[in-house]
Amino acid sequence: MRFLLPILALLSLTTGNSASHFDQCLSIKGIGLQNFNIFTSPNFPDRYPANVDCVRVIHSRPQHDVIVKFHHVFQVSGPHSILSNFSNFPFQIESTYDKIEAGQECPNDFIEFRDGRYGFSPLIARFCGDRMPKREIRAVSGFLWIRFRSDPMLEYQGFSAEYAIVPSKSGRFNNHECLLEYLNGLDGFIRTRDLISNLPINASGTLDCVWRLAVPSNFKIAFYVKEFQLKSPNQCAQNFVEVYSGDTSDKPLRRFCGLTANDVFSPSNEMFVRFYLSDVRSLNTTSISALFSSYTRLKNCTQEGLFACGDENCVPKSLACNGRPNCPYGRDERVCSVGQDTIFNFLASGFAPLVSIIFIVLIVVSLICFYTIRKNHCALPPL
Repeated sequence: MRFLLPILALLSLTTGNSASHFDQCLSIKGIGLQNFNIFTSPNFPDRYPANVDCVRVIHSRPQHDVIVKFHHVFQVSGPHSILSNFSNFPFQIESTYDKIEAGQECPNDFIEFRDGRYGFSPLIARFCGDRMPKREIRAVSGFLWIRFRSDPMLEYQGFSAEYAIVPSKSGRFNNHECLLEYLNGLDGFIRTRDLISNLPINASGTLDCVWRLAVPSNFKIAFYVKEFQLKSPNQCAQNFVEVYSGDTSDKPLRRFCGLTANDVFSPSNEMFVRFYLSDVRSLNTTSISALFSSYTRLKNCTQEGLFACGDENCVPKSLACNGRPNCPYGRDERVCSVGQDTIFNFLASGFAPLVSIIFIVLIVVSLICFYTIRKNHCALPPL
């Protein structure tokens, strides 16, 4: 049996390594369960792990809703809370990230449902505590957004639930929202005027559009606002733009609803940009355009084969001199000849400061020597 011990130890190590890469959100996504319509907290019926943040989006068929029912056990830490803005549906846009959304209710572990595809979609309910949720959970938009989160502290047994796709009570056709995706390029433009051609004739009501942007995983996204003109500036309930990094689970990086909008730099290679109008008819008098661009931050861009913007920001070389300012101050477009580009890249590299110091020292030494020679009328002695 002793000769088996090294083999067993190796198997144990291999199992441990694969467990470290295990997706703890599989049960929320319904993977590995008897029925794909069932979803549970991780490890259910055992205690769920700490520091878990799982998101799932369920898509229904046209003219159908998504409903959810819990089974038998519900134990998620914190005081029991049911938060809903369905009494005022359609939702009040100002309450998207109020004190409730900031986590003052169910601040630790919770399961949350929203009527839509995103973390900013109308809140149906957020549950925590040890009482079984009894109210109906129904998404009528065509999407149900589910999020389960646990904090670093105590863990509990969790929950088991099941969803079903049922005919809509109203029988209306679900509007599966306004989504534009740019997922394969290094840069690109988003414009509100591009939305006009996609709208039906005589469209009315609210407009809530999302641009999903993605660049290669070794870059981040810079968002440069070129034009920003809202129909009703400083009226945030009527029109605004929100910029999210990575996903929409947390608060936006920035929210703009005034006269101007600043550039935004995302720490992720994926970004969501949300544009909201309380009246779609205002779209003709709204004009917003922005350039999104791949970038990264390095001390020496040229060593990595990138174009140096001069402030430790680097962009892909293919973006230089493409007619669009991809650097924060547009230096990639101001230096476009071969000679100028070489000189600029050297000045922006990590060697430029050292060469500059040496050059300054040589000038100072030369000036001192010249001044000393003239002052003393120094001459070389004859040989």
